[in-house]
Amino acid sequence: MLRLFCASTIDERVLLSKKATGIRVKMDHGVRTIEELWIEAEEALEASSKRAEALLTKLASKAEEGSDASLFAYRHLAELNLERNPWKAALQLRRVLAYSGDDDVLHALMGLCHALLGNYRVAVRSYRNASQLAPLTPWYHHNLGHLMDVALGDPAGAERHLRRAYELEPEHDEIIGSLAHCVARLGNLTQAKRLAKLAQEKGPCNPDHRVLIEWIDAGAIEAPAAKTNVRRPRGDRVVETLQVKMREAGFSRAQIDRARELWADMQDRCELRITKPEVLAAALEYAIAVVERRPGCTQAEVARRYGVAPTSVSARFAQIRNALALRPGDPRYAAVR
Repeated sequence: MLRLFCASTIDERVLLSKKATGIRVKMDHGVRTIEELWIEAEEALEASSKRAEALLTKLASKAEEGSDASLFAYRHLAELNLERNPWKAALQLRRVLAYSGDDDVLHALMGLCHALLGNYRVAVRSYRNASQLAPLTPWYHHNLGHLMDVALGDPAGAERHLRRAYELEPEHDEIIGSLAHCVARLGNLTQAKRLAKLAQEKGPCNPDHRVLIEWIDAGAIEAPAAKTNVRRPRGDRVVETLQVKMREAGFSRAQIDRARELWADMQDRCELRITKPEVLAAALEYAIAVVERRPGCTQAEVARRYGVAPTSVSARFAQIRNALALRPGDPRYAAVR
């Protein structure tokens, strides 16, 4: 199975430099600035509102081409369109890439668009760009190598990328399985079988691993065991953002670890749509601050450091508090238990 991974959200780095433009936009409910329209679109995304696409489309049409507001709108429109209309998403991503060519996330999203469209050589080129810009991201190496192996029939060229992905993320069953598939196609069935069994141990509920083992046992001489099927699991940009920002704010290693535990519990408890990792990371930091009774910590201050709207942080924190029955001094998430 062709398994391509994408961070389940876009990294909105442009938000960190968001500025009011002063341009006024006519809307159904009055006249608003680009800034106000931007905030409304952002909040609609956080709430998974059906209004989000219409607001983003209006923002894209009214904002100056290449401005932060325009880039924000087109990035999110591409995210919304990616699976239902990958060609449209690719066109929207091109508009953003024209101004942000050094953004690895954009190149990775473009790669996923073209993989969905069956333009595998273009997809490979996009993932190669992403992996060069962010060489420590295992999913870029995985997607690049897996496309080369399964879609382009080049396991020899794919092997080094899949091995690099495995080095960076040795516990993920999908990465191990993809490497096993590639190694089998290169003729090393003993190593491939060992890797395939390891993948099955790491992901016992994944039926693809059993199919892979059977294919290897049969000599791996038929057509590749993998078939075209692209899916997008959750990424870990929430954790990455959380760790950086909490360290900057002076939280201890133990407190950051508790925040990661809280995030893991939330993922187990709720099916979350991650439209912006900064908002969730900010809400998690604030949750730990509440647990630790950290003096002087407000939602507004946390939101400012993460470059997001305080209302978005408030909504996510309420979701966390209600889902986990969180309270000040909660022994589950206090650094000193």
